[in-house]
Amino acid sequence: MKRLIWGIISVLVCSCAGCGTKQEGEVALRELTRAENVMFDYPDSALHILQAMPVPAGEEQHALWCLLTTQAAYKQFLPIPSDSLIRIAYDYYRNTDDARRKAMAALYMGGVNYDLGRAEQAIRYYAEADKYAALTDDYTLRYLIMSSLGTVYLYRDLADYALESGRKAYEYSRKSPYRRYEVDALIGLGRAYCLKNSLDTAIVYYHRAIDLASISDSASVTAIERELAGIYINRGDHRQALSLLQNIITKDKSPQFFYCLGETYLNLERYDSAHYYLTQALHGANLYTRTATYECLFRLSHQPAYRKYMGAYGDSLFVYQDSVLELDKGKEIIAYKEKYKHQKLVNENQRLELEKAEVVYWLMLFVILVLFLVALFIYIHLRRQKALRRKEEELNKLVLSLHENEALIKRNTNYIAALEAEIAQSSDTAEQLEEQQKLVSTLQDENRRLQTENGKLKNRIEHQDVSSYDSTEIKRITEKLYAVKQQKEHLSAWLVEEHPYLLALHSRPVYLKDEDLKQLRQLTDVIYAEFCRRLHTDVPALSDNEITLCCLIKLRFTVSEIAVLLGISASSVSTGKFRIKNKIYTALGIPPKKISLDLWIWGY
Repeated sequence: MKRLIWGIISVLVCSCAGCGTKQEGEVALRELTRAENVMFDYPDSALHILQAMPVPAGEEQHALWCLLTTQAAYKQFLPIPSDSLIRIAYDYYRNTDDARRKAMAALYMGGVNYDLGRAEQAIRYYAEADKYAALTDDYTLRYLIMSSLGTVYLYRDLADYALESGRKAYEYSRKSPYRRYEVDALIGLGRAYCLKNSLDTAIVYYHRAIDLASISDSASVTAIERELAGIYINRGDHRQALSLLQNIITKDKSPQFFYCLGETYLNLERYDSAHYYLTQALHGANLYTRTATYECLFRLSHQPAYRKYMGAYGDSLFVYQDSVLELDKGKEIIAYKEKYKHQKLVNENQRLELEKAEVVYWLMLFVILVLFLVALFIYIHLRRQKALRRKEEELNKLVLSLHENEALIKRNTNYIAALEAEIAQSSDTAEQLEEQQKLVSTLQDENRRLQTENGKLKNRIEHQDVSSYDSTEIKRITEKLYAVKQQKEHLSAWLVEEHPYLLALHSRPVYLKDEDLKQLRQLTDVIYAEFCRRLHTDVPALSDNEITLCCLIKLRFTVSEIAVLLGISASSVSTGKFRIKNKIYTALGIPPKKISLDLWIWGY
């Protein structure tokens, strides 16, 4: 009763734990879905949802959390110190059949690696993402991949590759539901043509981007026009650049914008405006912008009206140029130090990997050796067990053969005694007496052969390499089986000898009708375990009358008794036995001279 109660309690506890785990998984999946739904429009909200929820425990949900967290941080241009988080998602999804997730994981692996200064690895991940994204109909994802790849090519001055990626990105952006991506794709194409020095074509794409942005994303028009103004400046079309800059003067108050506007006025020889905006650009804290601004002011000081400022601007320019030089040197030194630290870390990791590989090698070698020894031990043990079982089976067969031979000798002795008694009391013809005497002689020869074979079997049993316990146990079992078999044969013989109906027929044979013969066959089946059915199955050629004759032989009736019971002559009985013998021996493939029909039927 206590076991039953504890079993019920265990089942309830497991069920509650399973329900709790299932509920936690459902909550995590619901939060992940909510974060993914707002990712494109509100990545800051998505990141807040992801950071507020517990980190999922399930492998699939944890991988999705890592992917979405990296995506939200990347879309907000937040610093990502390493690729360890996105690598969890990447390693999980690349072993799945989800092509979209595989593409997204590879995309952000490329983005993070590019931000970490691994441009070659980033290109490889972007190419892998493009391969997986081609299996989907997510054109937004395909645009992001091509756009990111094009950006890498742009900053590496690979104009042709950037242009090819930009064209694909523009094609995908037109199929995407986000129109701002089409604007970005047009800007990307414009930058690619600028890199190829095809400024006129680049200007066409920038104007198309401005026209589209004014409809779908007017906030980005200012940045596009500022970038387009820079292209006009590089082309030497300062008036067109000034026209664009004057359109956005009320929207952009940054020092960089004032510097750009001041330089444009300087190139147009409008020195007062140039001086005004260049001095406004000096209010910024960016060292490079201030240096460029002082360069323009130093150029301006060559004009008579501003020559009085030449010394001041020249001194400031030298100071800032020295500062920029020192800063660049410092950055270069820092870059070399970082490179040295990185290389040192790489070398240390390689050394650790080599040590780990060596440890793993020796561990695997040890494991293989142990497994080999275990396998060898198991093989030897199984081989010994197999050999022992084979010897036990052989011993069992020898003991069974010995007991079967002893049973045959005993049965043949009984047959000989019964036949000799019949010969002594028989009034049969000389031919029948001769047949009976031949049968006696055959049985005696068979007994001598069996005794000789028993002697050989006993000698082989004594030389079997089996433990005394196993040998005794096998002998005990076989003797038990033999005793059961003997008991069955004795019971059948006793029934034949003591059955009243059979006793009456032996003492006073009379002609039997069909009903009596049918009863006699049924009696034979009862005593000898379906004798008629077995005989008909083994020898289908036998007729019903021939099976009846076999039943009479099995029940130990003599030829003369059978002749009376069937109402035929003794010679007809012998002829019938001869035909039966031919059919049985032909069907079973028994040599005709090996054993007489009576002996075969008695042993069947």
